[in-house]
Amino acid sequence: MTTPAGWYDDGSGNRRWWDGLRWTEHVVTGSPAAVEESGVTASSAEAASVAEPTPEAPANTASPAGVAADVEAAPFVPPYTIAPSAPASTSPSNGAAYPPYGGYPAASWPTTTTPQAPTAVPVVGICGLAAVVIGVVSACIPPISIAGWALLAVGFVMSLISLFLRARKWPGIAGLAVAVIGGALAAAVSLLVLATTPSPASGGGPFTIPSERPSDGGTATESQDPSSIEGAEMTPFDALEVGDCLPLVVYGEDEMVSELPVVPCEQPHTDEVFFIYDVDGGEFPGDDALTETSWNGCYDAFQAYVGTSYEASELDFYNYQPTKGSWVREGDRTVQCILFSYEDVTGTLQGSGR
Repeated sequence: MTTPAGWYDDGSGNRRWWDGLRWTEHVVTGSPAAVEESGVTASSAEAASVAEPTPEAPANTASPAGVAADVEAAPFVPPYTIAPSAPASTSPSNGAAYPPYGGYPAASWPTTTTPQAPTAVPVVGICGLAAVVIGVVSACIPPISIAGWALLAVGFVMSLISLFLRARKWPGIAGLAVAVIGGALAAAVSLLVLATTPSPASGGGPFTIPSERPSDGGTATESQDPSSIEGAEMTPFDALEVGDCLPLVVYGEDEMVSELPVVPCEQPHTDEVFFIYDVDGGEFPGDDALTETSWNGCYDAFQAYVGTSYEASELDFYNYQPTKGSWVREGDRTVQCILFSYEDVTGTLQGSGR
């Protein structure tokens, strides 16, 4: 709101004209009442007397001092029409102030907002944590330990990546912690299993159990050490070959064997390797099922090696097959088929037709 145009005290005791925006150079001395009473009429009369002199009246020859006094006494009349004053309700009150000097509005202080915590669902972190947990458990199980270690590595990487995403960080931190602690635990379990697993005495061959062997014929004692047999060379199962000759050795019912004594075929013996093959299968089928599969495979190869059918032959056979431990840990699938004679023989039994 601005102050309307008019005569106002300029602070020096004089009245100065305010045009609504700024002070003008028009100043009037004296009381305000004299200025208001003189009005426009006195000014008009003065202007008429000066502008239209009559021939009869002589020109004004007043002294300069008198003229100056008259001009000073004459009130100032604005050269334009003043708009009617505003109602009392809109006139400036005692508390009104002059409009401020022109300029730009004051700038407001910048405000800062506290960033909200990320609320996105940490999918990558949760998946990484789950993968780490499953990987640790799987790494402690020997049959699937390799897959467990691979899953553990994937979970570790996912947990690490989740820390750089705009989501909650706790799944990633938990995943990294579980990966480190669980990895150490899984490594300790793997070393413990490896240390407690018996290994073959020589050659590193797999453990194998013999199938049921004919009980009559031949001479041997259970307490005899196979390595003490004259001319015998202890050979692991993975080094056996078809045609190897074996002396009679009686093993215990549940005894696991990792190697056999091989003797020259010219030396008296009872057993001979006649067929070696691998069985199919992913998971261990069980001892009974594996025994049946192994026997059938040896039966099919019997006639081709001996030269007569199994039913017409005086010979018999048995086999060695993988254990569950060698099947799972070492991937052993090999079956060794062994011919058996009820009497000591010399030379090979291949093509004997007996």
